[in-house]
Amino acid sequence: MRRTMTVILALSVWATGAAAQAAATEPDGAALYRQHCRSCHGAKGTPPARMVTVYPALTAFGDLAADSIVAVLRHGKGKDMKAFADRLSPAEMQAVAAYIKTFGASAPPGS
Repeated sequence: MRRTMTVILALSVWATGAAAQAAATEPDGAALYRQHCRSCHGAKGTPPARMVTVYPALTAFGDLAADSIVAVLRHGKGKDMKAFADRLSPAEMQAVAAYIKTFGASAPPGS
């Protein structure tokens, strides 16, 4: 009985540590968005009027599906939105897309 309890305790400690390590290694979509996207796309996905004057084709993207957001991050869009495939891992792109989806429907650019 004592050996069984020791094994159960060891397994629960291992499982707790593994779960904590997995959570610690998941990319932080909010931090990545602030670092790479916010300056052009705004704090909540609506580009500031100043950026729309610099990049007239700049659009809000909250209405896009997550896989479409990842595709834009991976490949870029037009001449102004550069690809991020060399700067973000696939998991980081997914995390950014998931964070963007928390914005909900986007307001028109510059509003």
